Amino acid sequence: MKIITIGRDTDNDIQVSDSKASRHHVQIISNGGEFRIVDLNSSNGTFVNNFKINHETVLQANDIVRVGNTVLPWQTYFRDGKKPNSRLWIATAAAVVLALIIGIYFLSKQSADKTPDKQIVKMHEKNGVRCIPVKINGQELDFVFDTGAGSICISTLEALVLVKNGTLVENDVIGSDPFMDASGNVSVGTRINLKTVQIGDRTLRNIEATVIENPNAVCLLGQTVLSRFGKYTIDNQRGEIIFE
Repeated sequence: MKIITIGRDTDNDIQVSDSKASRHHVQIISNGGEFRIVDLNSSNGTFVNNFKINHETVLQANDIVRVGNTVLPWQTYFRDGKKPNSRLWIATAAAVVLALIIGIYFLSKQSADKTPDKQIVKMHEKNGVRCIPVKINGQELDFVFDTGAGSICISTLEALVLVKNGTLVENDVIGSDPFMDASGNVSVGTRINLKTVQIGDRTLRNIEATVIENPNAVCLLGQTVLSRFGKYTIDNQRGEIIFE
């Protein structure tokens, strides 16, 4: 296990000259190929992909970590088993940010120029209804394809699973609104932001969803997702949904 401590003080492994950084701001821990980031009760918080972490979360390879106004090139801290050189972090961070800006520019240009291929998703039956597999914040769940639902909906049970996994935090909660289910009953639902919604090999980011206050409610794939796909058709004979 290797632990890197980051903050304003000189006794940190990485010293950050940022007025919004705490003296001992955050730790990044490498253990058996897994990376975890722990906020050390900092004054201004630690951000992963622009979302403030609650206390501790698992880092993925391409995650962007920010302390104050400083983007940390944390992946470089664990290369070749060497202790990071704090004098080089500013130049490295600048290079990482520049690479990200260039990468985002070309990816957006390619996305604009390229028409996405068809995405065929197999349906399967569960409890008498047809469902498709959808990953939300990395957690795979079975969703009912519901063109009449205004939002993607999950139950409190699925929401608790996301909370326990650290992929749904307090800052993801948007508010609450009345919600009408298929039977016409009105109840209060909690609106949240889902960082990722993946169907097949397509991933949508920052999707608004509703948590229905019923642990037995089915997951519904509604218009907040379907509207982002454009055209889709259902082949009942083959048991497939084709997104275009």
